Amino acid sequence: MQSFNYYEPATVWEAIGLLESLKGNVFSLAGGTDLMRTLKKTGFTDYGVLNLKRIPELGGIEFDGQVMSVGALTTVSTLAAHPEVNRHFPALAQAARALGTPQIRNLATIGGNLGTASPASDLAPALLVYQARLNLLGPDGARVMAINEFFKGPGQTGLAPGEIITRIDLTVPAAGTVGAFLKHGVRKSHEIALVNTAVLLVPLRASAAIAEARIALGAVGPTVFRATQAEEQLAGAEGGPVSFERAARAAQEMTSPISDVRAGNDYRKHMAGVLVKRALLQAWGGTI
Repeated sequence: MQSFNYYEPATVWEAIGLLESLKGNVFSLAGGTDLMRTLKKTGFTDYGVLNLKRIPELGGIEFDGQVMSVGALTTVSTLAAHPEVNRHFPALAQAARALGTPQIRNLATIGGNLGTASPASDLAPALLVYQARLNLLGPDGARVMAINEFFKGPGQTGLAPGEIITRIDLTVPAAGTVGAFLKHGVRKSHEIALVNTAVLLVPLRASAAIAEARIALGAVGPTVFRATQAEEQLAGAEGGPVSFERAARAAQEMTSPISDVRAGNDYRKHMAGVLVKRALLQAWGGTI
């Protein structure tokens, strides 16, 4: 292994100072599950590694009964097992359980998963349907960014130079809200998604109709995205196979997948529609 510069800040502000002074010539280490793969491609020669794991304020989950605040260094396995995440944000818990192997989930973090901005991220679709808010801190101070504004392209985010994600905030959905996450890969487990989707449905009180729907898709475009046209198809509609099929076709039309060694674009587009319908049925309580 080549030699490289290594930094281990003890506070958020020390980390921000290093990021600013190093002017992008450093990789931030949160979980590290993607970092070694990245370094194998780029080499260590011109880069250092900034380990964020020793910063205590970036960890932990806080919940006041209405808003859950998740530290950026919270591991995926912690999300998957947390009782309040499973109770109030089931699609996120399902997405966490679908990510990688147990060993990877024990290392991977929510902040690292978002920061890599992979179009095939498993956590991002669920965080999109729950309308997560990212707390960012940088040289110019703190700011909050809606997650739908965060992803700019493959590996590209809305982070300004020197900024880091500190926490992710989630508001508990309205009573009766249901959600689901599904993923499709070449293998049944331990796989990067060919397609994934998260859905959220808010039922109209005292009826079989849907007041609000949110649908997010991953691995079928340059970024994870909300299928807004499909969501509009479901607003006010009665929940069931007919309306879900119509929404699935609308979601399918919004995809722009690539072809690679793992799957062709036509197959990914087809499976996007299949997964959306299945996830809607699963969330609504129907039979897949």
